[in-house]
Amino acid sequence: MEGDSADKVEQKKYCAECYKQFDGDIEKCPIDGSTLRGPNNDPLIGTVFAERYLIESVLGLGGMSIVYKAQHSLMSRTVAIKMLHRNLKEDTLALERFRLEAQAASSLSHQNVITVYDFGISPSGEPFFVMDCIEGEGLDALIDREGRVPFAEAIEIFKQICDGLEAAHKKGIIHRDLKPANVILMKNEDGSRTVKLVDFGIAKLLPQGGKAQQQLTKTGEVFGSPLYMSPEQYLGRELDTRADIYALGCLMYETVAGTPPFVGDSYLETMNMHVDNHPKLISEKAPTAKVPAELEAAILCCLSKDPEIRFQSAGELRDVLSSISSAFGGTRGHQVVGSKPQFRHPPSSSKKKVPFEQITVSIVAALFFFLIGFIALFPGAADDRGSSLDKLLWGMYLSQAGEELNKGHYESSEKNFQESEKRARKFGDHKNRLLTTLRAKSVLYEKWEGHAEELEMTNNEITAIDTEHVKADFRRLMRLLDSFVLKTKSPVSRSSTMLKAEAEIPSFMSTSAKLYSKGLWLEQEELLKKAIDVETKLLGADSAIVAKLETKLAECYAAQRKFPQIRTLLTHALSVLEKHKHDDPSAAVRALNKLGQFDLDRGDYDNAEPELEKALKQARESKLKGDVLLLCLRSYADVLQQTNRVPAGDALDREADNLEKNVSLDEN
Repeated sequence: MEGDSADKVEQKKYCAECYKQFDGDIEKCPIDGSTLRGPNNDPLIGTVFAERYLIESVLGLGGMSIVYKAQHSLMSRTVAIKMLHRNLKEDTLALERFRLEAQAASSLSHQNVITVYDFGISPSGEPFFVMDCIEGEGLDALIDREGRVPFAEAIEIFKQICDGLEAAHKKGIIHRDLKPANVILMKNEDGSRTVKLVDFGIAKLLPQGGKAQQQLTKTGEVFGSPLYMSPEQYLGRELDTRADIYALGCLMYETVAGTPPFVGDSYLETMNMHVDNHPKLISEKAPTAKVPAELEAAILCCLSKDPEIRFQSAGELRDVLSSISSAFGGTRGHQVVGSKPQFRHPPSSSKKKVPFEQITVSIVAALFFFLIGFIALFPGAADDRGSSLDKLLWGMYLSQAGEELNKGHYESSEKNFQESEKRARKFGDHKNRLLTTLRAKSVLYEKWEGHAEELEMTNNEITAIDTEHVKADFRRLMRLLDSFVLKTKSPVSRSSTMLKAEAEIPSFMSTSAKLYSKGLWLEQEELLKKAIDVETKLLGADSAIVAKLETKLAECYAAQRKFPQIRTLLTHALSVLEKHKHDDPSAAVRALNKLGQFDLDRGDYDNAEPELEKALKQARESKLKGDVLLLCLRSYADVLQQTNRVPAGDALDREADNLEKNVSLDEN
């Protein structure tokens, strides 16, 4: 998909067995002896794929997939079709990563993110998705060719990356593999560039995560790209959007300095550098780049080890970059042509020339006062109001409060928390910084004897803000579900809507759980019923996604004591999940256990006992561990104890106790 080098890519040959690429006149793969394929003998070129796409050429080849250029046979549209390598079609993790990339990209509609139009399995069993056919080059190729990118030109690229990331983050998507190779630069007719973010193959759809999600990153590149990974990503901690801010800091550093901030002799050494070392100043590593101190400070802020000290959103970083660009002339004084800025000289004047020293002093003074004014007064992004000065002071006071707390200096810590809180209350960031401050402050009051009243007040405010956020998420998802109502029956539109709806399932599940925990059961019921209705129309009543939503609705009904509707929901969900248990055995076991527990709570022992016994048996047969097996052990022990088989029930409880201890030890 790299247009500047597309001809070169198309002339390369590849092996259909090992998927290595080769240049020159070589005909056989030197690794396995297979006949190499190329523009003249690729079996798909010239054929119609998936009944509607005429394959024209090979655009690119990667470790997991091959990308073809094609024409939609019914529309005048050039597209790129990404297909999973044949040898990975039976690889569950590769398939899941491939599907995840399609889900993540298809849920986004933004000029700086690649667009996915279609996804599916071809009649011949090829997993594929269809996306923009973008012609450009990777930022990595530009850096390789130029050594480094002039800062004024680079800032324009960075701002568009921020716009694309902001769109993804607002959809709850973390890219997790942001690097120069995944930033494609497209030339426009006026010489400017449009940036496209690509390859969401290991993207994380918040709030999913954990071991299963981490396993997906092991296909292709282990855990992402080591040169651009955040400390928390290396340490296996839960990630949020600020991990992408760190990766963007690495990318920006490399773009203007010509080399990444940390490059070790091995994966382990690079990891340790990201976790422990501070990057060398760009002005030291690449003094001839003449990067402004303001830009260097912004980049180093992104590279902070502590996510709380980084920019908290891509939008916030973009606004700072815009101010730096304006302060140093932006692109108003030059036009980007090709890869280098060509400056237009101002017209000559017959007036007396001002001494160079006087001009320099005036410019420096003007820039100084402009930047001071910007830092103090600029209101921030529309969804994150607050001056940059207040944001900087908020972070400084919060950091100082944490240090004083660790030293046991509680009074000093409280004063710093109060100053941090004072600034946080000014921001229009949906109280996110205030919430961060209050949660840290509650730790202080938990440790500080005699401050139970302050702890209660702080926790009450935390709960109130959390509830506000959950209600806002509920309203957003209800609007989103309205947008999923199909206005057309075209296959492309339907496929796109199905992908977007499926990509939002983690948000539905998470918000449902939060509504349940807050006792907002009426809102939870409204959300789940609407989600089930929409997903049933899109995916069918026998979709595993619909079944999982039904189990959540059953829990909601139980909380509201609406018992007559629960058994019907759980019975249907169980019948569906049983059909899909080869994909997710734990979901079927959970549903069966939930049905048995419902019957047990209603005193229906005749149904409860065989259901709970079967759930435990299936959990053991599927070798499920952790909370699923623990839940089955406790539930079946309960039914045995309630039916006068106490010794057998106690034995299962002891097994559960041992399992719980082992799980705790593993986590520690």
